[in-house]
Amino acid sequence: MDFVGKTVLVLGASGALGSETIRQLSALGAQTLGTARTEQSAANIPTECETRLLLDLESAESISTLVTYLTQESKPIHGIINAAGVVGFGKASETSFTDASRMIAINHLGPAAVISGLHSLLKLDAEVNGFVASITGVVAERTFQGMSTYCASKSAHSAFLNTIAQEWRRDKIQVTEARPGHTETGLASRAIFGTAPTFPEGMTGNHVVGVLLQGISSGQQLLASSEF
Repeated sequence: MDFVGKTVLVLGASGALGSETIRQLSALGAQTLGTARTEQSAANIPTECETRLLLDLESAESISTLVTYLTQESKPIHGIINAAGVVGFGKASETSFTDASRMIAINHLGPAAVISGLHSLLKLDAEVNGFVASITGVVAERTFQGMSTYCASKSAHSAFLNTIAQEWRRDKIQVTEARPGHTETGLASRAIFGTAPTFPEGMTGNHVVGVLLQGISSGQQLLASSEF
């Protein structure tokens, strides 16, 4: 797959991985749309991004507004890359329902609703096969103590991706799941609950996004942690 001239929507474009995804896609000739939760965070989306959009992944209304807007535009979206996500720490017995609900909404339910809602736009360009890619992480392969809710949210999203890969095969929509290990994005320091343990030095965002885009380009469905 060649990204030149393709229109790609990046969820979480104001974050470290989302920003790097915008930059690398733009360098490869893609036209990008990027989402951020607030107008303040939207300022962190790189200038290479053609269109900035507001999206609160915890809000059904916000998701519906974005999907409706893009659908009414009736322009094809050749790809969706989900780089949004939050992390939290704590034993299962210490994690509140409210904290767990927030994490699952942001890491799975919200992105899944956006991706599902834009299914029709991925099929509008008859000459180009659409794609969906999402970063789940190594936690979709194995669990870690003190991260039960985070592991659960990413594993749920992994199951969603595997399912739509089957359901959308006839539409020739490629689905790619990426499972990188710990990456130096600063996410752990911004946990929505709990305190992060000490992690060994992780990979750079530049490296992770490069592997992801190469995987999309080559048509891979799964980028296991060992491939990063």
